[in-house]
Amino acid sequence: MKTKTTLILLLFLSFNLIGNSQTIWDGPSVTITKADFSDWNLEENQDRITPTVWLTRQDEQGQFNIAQESGYVSGSPVDTEWGWGTTADIGSITFYNWRDATRNNNPYGNHENITEGPMVLHLITDDIYIDLQYNYWTSQGGGGFSYTRSSDPGLAINDFEVAKVKVYPIPSKGNIFIANLMQNQNIIVYDMLGKNIFERAFEINSPIDISSLDNGIYFLKTENNLTIRFIKN
Repeated sequence: MKTKTTLILLLFLSFNLIGNSQTIWDGPSVTITKADFSDWNLEENQDRITPTVWLTRQDEQGQFNIAQESGYVSGSPVDTEWGWGTTADIGSITFYNWRDATRNNNPYGNHENITEGPMVLHLITDDIYIDLQYNYWTSQGGGGFSYTRSSDPGLAINDFEVAKVKVYPIPSKGNIFIANLMQNQNIIVYDMLGKNIFERAFEINSPIDISSLDNGIYFLKTENNLTIRFIKN
């Protein structure tokens, strides 16, 4: 009887440990954007959430985890599952793979209506739950998408911004874009000598025309004092 009681207690403790191991990320929101027909192999077109989950998309079809798979298949992105709602309702959410969540079990229709409601992304191995809202989704070819998600609350805002904000494409002849800058703000472009070349208001997802610049290396500075190098050719 004593042995049986001890076994039940151990099982109870084990289940509690498993249940308490989940983590909900409620840190600063970050917006991830991939433009149509952009190279999914480049870091600026991937959402590198953890060392084993890097979300992106090819020119068509759904999202996949390029850290663990070479392209989209019906169960992509591997090591993730998706549900409709927010982390506040996590106990009542049913999770599916991305395809089943956005198509067969989408309360708003199918993947073309993916922007209609909030979702929760579950990183299975790490047992992390993330609030996520799609902003747009290109459904007729191009592979573009954008979403805003919660981040690791243990990551300082400045560290998070430095890690995520990128200028692309590099090099560029015409327009450059700033990926993952979380708000509209003024930017300044300097040359290698520190000369102020131009200042302008930047809007999220808008191109910056550098076609009039001479070929060379430049630096873009944001209001948050992030300085990012780019090349005009």
